Amino acid sequence: MELRKTSVRQAVEAVYNRELTAHKLIEQTLKNCSILNETMNIFTHIAGIDALEQAKAVDRKIENGAQLPLAGVPVAVKDDICYGVLPTSFGSAAFKEFISPYTATAVEKLMDAGAIVVGKTNLDDMSQGSTTLSSPFGPTLNPWLAERAAGSAGAAALATGVCMLSLESDNGGALRQGASDCGVIGLRPTAGRISNYGLNTFTSSFGQVGISAFSSENISCAFEIISGFDERDASTAVCRDRSTEKHAVADIEKIKIGYPVNAFDYLEPGLREVYEKTRDEYAARGFMFEEIDLTLLREALQAYYIISAAEASSNHARFDGIRFGKAGKATDLEELYCKTRGVTLGREARRRSVFGTFLLSKGNYDCYYRQALKVWNMVREEFAAAFGRYDIIVLPAVKSLPRPLDEEKEFIEDWADDLYCAPVSLAGLPSLCLPVGRVGQLPVGMQLIGPPFSDEFLVEICNRVFR
Repeated sequence: MELRKTSVRQAVEAVYNRELTAHKLIEQTLKNCSILNETMNIFTHIAGIDALEQAKAVDRKIENGAQLPLAGVPVAVKDDICYGVLPTSFGSAAFKEFISPYTATAVEKLMDAGAIVVGKTNLDDMSQGSTTLSSPFGPTLNPWLAERAAGSAGAAALATGVCMLSLESDNGGALRQGASDCGVIGLRPTAGRISNYGLNTFTSSFGQVGISAFSSENISCAFEIISGFDERDASTAVCRDRSTEKHAVADIEKIKIGYPVNAFDYLEPGLREVYEKTRDEYAARGFMFEEIDLTLLREALQAYYIISAAEASSNHARFDGIRFGKAGKATDLEELYCKTRGVTLGREARRRSVFGTFLLSKGNYDCYYRQALKVWNMVREEFAAAFGRYDIIVLPAVKSLPRPLDEEKEFIEDWADDLYCAPVSLAGLPSLCLPVGRVGQLPVGMQLIGPPFSDEFLVEICNRVFR
């Protein structure tokens, strides 16, 4: 079975119709993962006997009449999401053998539905980045051009066909940029729609569990299962009354799309033409595109990095060798802190910790952090006003093509790549990235952004008309 050309529904039907067993499907998938990982560096850990035992358990449940909507479906899980069977490294060499004492809610829900975790995917230093280039385990190669970075290892796993679903995290845009770089679909849901219990994030305000897949149909299957209230995550309380909401796609000519022309001025050459061609093609099919102004994109990016760095400073403080972290040998407390954090935090994590501490220090709090909070509120108000007039807004997912592996860039340039994704995170809005074209061999993705709780609406639009 070629997973990239098979939907979740078709795979499950094949298992139930005895065309193949879940055990056979996972056995072959694990072999493919091991072979591919030798060259692509997608996985930090690949499942073994545990995954095969889980697959056998799925086959037994099916024989006993159980209805499992994801029976035997292979899933990759990003390595900052806890899974009590495989190590969870958080993107730190110090935690490469750490086994979490619990499993994230989203992973539990997938497994209860019959899905099998086949591996943990690579990520940047403490999940701070959207290229995998700062990973202590080395970068993940892009499936379409091996000289470039994948952006997201989970997206690379999907593009190469070694899994059908990828559970990922998204802070400033890693999920969406990775989906764009690898030519798959990625959904960052409305804040609170999917439980963050078990997600290890450096920025508590913006970190979010999301889903990537090769089709919007697969996204829909997974989202229905893992979304909803979780008593272990207070942010999901918003789902108590909204988790059963349904959205219907109106007639194409009635869907109003906001197209912020000014936002496309920052794109790398070649990308703008892809988006303009996409707009023209879908306008010809009946979509109503109207030009709008999003005036705070650059300010939103700056506010995001100020707030997220401040939160990183606070969240990284736990890695002191006493509460968390691999303690270094030391003769006093200061030396313990320095050695432990030097081993636990990579260069990017240390940079953001220092930057965040500076921003929160006396004299800088009011000057920077408090002003960033004001911008945060202004960004939410600007998007809310736009959604008073439009059903969805489209934005690029990436500012430039995937990074060459041997290219050295200043960290500020890396941060600037989040220009189109970080503002959406700041506003807490759902965003679905889907492939819309190519520049040479490399795919390019576009974000469909909707008002809060329009997640299903975005997926349905993608499924019905953006094909």
